[in-house]
Amino acid sequence: MEKTIRMRSAIGKAAAFFCVLLCLSVLDAVVAGFRQPVRVFDLLPGTSSGISGIMAEKVENTEEISHTVSSDLIRLSVDSIQKGHWFGDNMWQGRVMVSPDTGEGEYSLTVGVEGIKKLKPPVNFLIRVHKDYASYRQSFKSVIKRHLDISPWILAASFSPLVVPAFVYIFFLSGKIERIMAGQGKAVVYRVKKSDDGCEISFGLGAAHGIRTDTSLALLNEDGKPLGTVVVHNVSETDSVARVGPGCTVKPGYTVSLAVR
Repeated sequence: MEKTIRMRSAIGKAAAFFCVLLCLSVLDAVVAGFRQPVRVFDLLPGTSSGISGIMAEKVENTEEISHTVSSDLIRLSVDSIQKGHWFGDNMWQGRVMVSPDTGEGEYSLTVGVEGIKKLKPPVNFLIRVHKDYASYRQSFKSVIKRHLDISPWILAASFSPLVVPAFVYIFFLSGKIERIMAGQGKAVVYRVKKSDDGCEISFGLGAAHGIRTDTSLALLNEDGKPLGTVVVHNVSETDSVARVGPGCTVKPGYTVSLAVR
């Protein structure tokens, strides 16, 4: 049983470690998403990115969308117009493309509707072109992606297959430990309920293990030190409930034993 307990402890620590990494990866991805301005695009020369915008105006086709760019080496292609997912406004979608000859710097992209400028001003985008990948990488809002060059979502997905089997195996080992302890006439207290005259404890020994009403069991703390005796007053096939007097403090994780210490 000691070997099984050590194994469960080791796997539990590993599972907890993977859970922390999984949570940190998801948190990093979510925070990075909030920190990324929707109208700022970081790109390298020769690359492109999807781009979209909301229009309050009614537009029938993509030819009505007008735009200006502060560099002839940056182009915008408007591919479609459709209803937005959230508020139902018209949304245009396309791609912004940076020529391989584009120099490092910040460029402005202004998108609007042909002939409408005063009442409903165009939308301005900022295109930041980086000289190399090292510079581009520093623009990542994700800490994980900036330092490890890995998407935090990919990292989170890689930890998920490790967490679930680990907890399943911990559950299996816990059941094995309970069976070994039950064979020795012992069980771990898994519930403590306060009452006026002390408290009631529940544990995994029942009629199948020879427990009967009024059976007395020794109560031990985490270190195995005897704390007193408890008396069973409710028995099922696999579990029992016993009373503990007001002078005895009990916590989940304590042990009861048929063997009197």
